Amino acid sequence: MRALLASLLLLAACAAPPTLPSGESPLAINPARAAQIEAAPRLTVMIPGALASVDIFAPTNPWAARGHALAYYRFPGMDGLPLDHVLSIEAAAKEIARFARRYPDKKLTLVGYSAGGAIALEAAALLAPRPVTVAAISPSPEHAGGLQTILRGAGDVISAATRAEAFTRKAIWDEYWKTLLYGRKNRADPRFTDRIETLSAEHAPQIANPSPALVRAHSSGLRRWRLSEEADLSHARIGFFFGMEDPVFSTRQTDGLRRRAGGGRLIGFADDGHLLLLTRKSLFAHVLRFVEEG
Repeated sequence: MRALLASLLLLAACAAPPTLPSGESPLAINPARAAQIEAAPRLTVMIPGALASVDIFAPTNPWAARGHALAYYRFPGMDGLPLDHVLSIEAAAKEIARFARRYPDKKLTLVGYSAGGAIALEAAALLAPRPVTVAAISPSPEHAGGLQTILRGAGDVISAATRAEAFTRKAIWDEYWKTLLYGRKNRADPRFTDRIETLSAEHAPQIANPSPALVRAHSSGLRRWRLSEEADLSHARIGFFFGMEDPVFSTRQTDGLRRRAGGGRLIGFADDGHLLLLTRKSLFAHVLRFVEEG
C-alpha cells in the first residue's frame, strides 16, 4: 500500500502543469465596452508576448470607434490572472478559436506580439475556412528560434552584464532590455543613446524583473511549439511586422516562419529591434491599415 501511495505521489509530481487558469477565462474584454461587442462589425483579439501585459496594446483603443470589438488574451501571472498554469501555444489558440466562433458573422482579426504571433497563427489555422486577418508583430519562429536564438540571447545577456551597474539579475535585465529596443548594433551607436535612455526612463515602472517561475510559465511551451504540418492558412491574410535589427528573432527566421505559414507580407522597419511596439510610434497605424485594407 505504501509503495502504491508513493508511486501515485510521484506521478502527481511529474504530471504536466495545467495550461489554462482554474475558474477564469484568460480572454478578457474592456467592461466599459462589453455592450458594444455584439453590435461591432469586427472582432479583434490582441495577444501579447512573454512577460508582457495586454497594456502594450493601449494604442489600439481608438480602434473601437472604427467598429472593432476588442478582446485580449492574458498570460499566466499577468493582468489579474494567477500564476497557476503555464502557457501552451496550442491551448491558447483553441481558447481564442472557441471565443471567435461565438461571433461567426464578424470580420475577424488576430494581432499577436512575439509569442502571441505564434498563437495567432495557430488560432487562424483552427478557424479554417473562415476568413481571418493576422498581424504578427516580432513573431516567434518555431521552437522560439531554437539554438540560434539561445546563443544570440546568451551573448546579449553577457554583454548586458558587463555594462550593468551591479551584478544583479535586475541590473542585468535592465541593460538587456535596452538591447531589445534597437538591437545590438544600435545599442552601441551614439545616435541612439538618447532615444534608448529616454525610453528606458519612460518605461522603467513597467520593466519587470521577471521571476524564474514566470519565465518558465511563459516560455516552456513556446520552446516546444511547431506549426502543425496539417495547418491550413490559405484562408488567412497574414502580415509579419518586424524590426530589422531584432536581436531575438532574425529577419531570416521571420521569413522562415512566413514560408512555413504558406506566405504572407513581410513589413520590416529599419533600425528597430524586438520592442517594435515602443520604438516605432506609427506601428499600429501600419497594422490598422493592413487590417482594414483587406
